Amino acid sequence: MAFWQQLPQLPSDRLAVDGALPLSFEQLLNTATQLRSTHPELHGKALALKYTSTTEFLCALLAFDGWCSALYLLPDSPQELAMPADLMHWPADAAAKAPLSKLRHSTEPTLETVWYLATSGTTGTPKWIPHRFASLCRAVKSNSASALRWGLCYQPYRFAGLQVLLQSVLSGACLIDASSGDAHQRMQIFKRYQINALSATPSLWRQLLMTNQLAELPLQQLTLGGEIADQSLLSILRQLFPTARILHIYASTEAGVGFSVSDGQAGFPEAWLQQTRSGIQMRINAEQHLCIKPATVPVRSQHIVVDADGFIDTGDVVQLQSGRVQFLGRANGAINVGGNKVHPEQVEQVLMQHEAVLQARVYGKASSVLGQLVVADVVTKPGSDHKKLQSQLMQLCLTQLQRYQIPTRYHWVAELANNSSGKLSRKESNV
Repeated sequence: MAFWQQLPQLPSDRLAVDGALPLSFEQLLNTATQLRSTHPELHGKALALKYTSTTEFLCALLAFDGWCSALYLLPDSPQELAMPADLMHWPADAAAKAPLSKLRHSTEPTLETVWYLATSGTTGTPKWIPHRFASLCRAVKSNSASALRWGLCYQPYRFAGLQVLLQSVLSGACLIDASSGDAHQRMQIFKRYQINALSATPSLWRQLLMTNQLAELPLQQLTLGGEIADQSLLSILRQLFPTARILHIYASTEAGVGFSVSDGQAGFPEAWLQQTRSGIQMRINAEQHLCIKPATVPVRSQHIVVDADGFIDTGDVVQLQSGRVQFLGRANGAINVGGNKVHPEQVEQVLMQHEAVLQARVYGKASSVLGQLVVADVVTKPGSDHKKLQSQLMQLCLTQLQRYQIPTRYHWVAELANNSSGKLSRKESNV
């Protein structure tokens, strides 16, 4: 079934989207039906969708899924991505069309549209990854009586943002766009529209905590994804919202929706490696990479490598520790210190255990002797004694890390930048 066919039956005035351009579920479906019937020339074509607003983007997704052969969800800067020669563009290619005419209900059979999402390019060149709608909404929890008001922190053309959009719309909840602006600006939106459900990267959660306003929100559901959810952050959020449902979700543009963890602990139970959970199977390969066998067969793509048993190598390095599978970092993001691999995320998790550290970013700097040295940019609580703190961080690291993993230099910074996906920017130093 296409996206528009799966909308829940709701009261006509129930808002699907709130904010500058509010839209009820009835208006949403009517607008999408008009778009589809007014543009028969797009039937069976590959279409690139450019994001203009959440409302217009959502209407276009509803209109053209099942109508076009493929939907390419364009990121802000698509120049690095290869595009099919016959690709049509929305809204550019439809701009010259006549105004919306009387509805014409098509009798054409529904197509199975392939959705193409771009990877973020956090540690490499962005690439297109194909998906089916059924796999994209596999983890959606339907609830037509939902009273949730979801804050959209991710750009909706990214995998994480699309997951929030689908969860909100298909469960009958209300979606409020807060995908741009700094943490303080987003907090103003959250408070104005009384957001009670929020999904964000751990980096963004930490920045929201720094506003000292997060506890003012009536949050009932908190979701963390896109980066490693460290124990210190999970504990802080549980303390702030003791009755809320808190999940950290493992998913990627390449592998799709994986699994969610709700026990309040970092990583996931080792026992899950011997189980099938929601159709997902997992194992760890010889390189200590987590491999996932999706519930549905992925669309064939040169960018997705599937082994003979149907498992996808996620590129995430993990280790077994006290009955848990803990994430160390991305295989292609490791720092090489004299031939030893250092995962920046692993070091960051240790640094952020200190109560004075609000956020940290670890990276490698060139060294003529060792190849690279480990360096850390650190955001601290106001009034912190940095000289004393550096000594304390060294002692903390010595208890949990090898000496080659410990930062050799610290930069005390006011803030750390996120990339367009809400993840900590690892392109270059803030200093």
